[in-house]
Amino acid sequence: MAGKDVTNVTGVNSHMYGGLHPKKLFVSGLSKLADEPSVELRRAELERAFRKYGGAQGAIVIVPLNSTYAFVELESERMTDLALTEVKNYRMNRARRSKQDMLQEKKDAEEAAKVTATSESTEWD
Repeated sequence: MAGKDVTNVTGVNSHMYGGLHPKKLFVSGLSKLADEPSVELRRAELERAFRKYGGAQGAIVIVPLNSTYAFVELESERMTDLALTEVKNYRMNRARRSKQDMLQEKKDAEEAAKVTATSESTEWD
């Protein structure tokens, strides 16, 4: 469904949460993992595979237990585009924004506005 309009597809809330996430990938088609040690191995495998796209902190990988997918968050939108074209070992596309993503972005923007307002009010003319 990558690149297609999914606004009228049942169960898809992309119109509510702003569409695709600019820095997060949805990796699908993985084998199901039933125990925590296997999940940790998968997380380490994906961290290694996407290391060069994650910047100084590396790729942030979320692997849910008993699932066949994972999420990988990278440094920037540009690095996400590179990973989509260069990494061939996995089936992946951009992840949709979640409600939590939108709330976090809103909170970050509000905090940045407070910092800007505070620095402007303390400056001398």
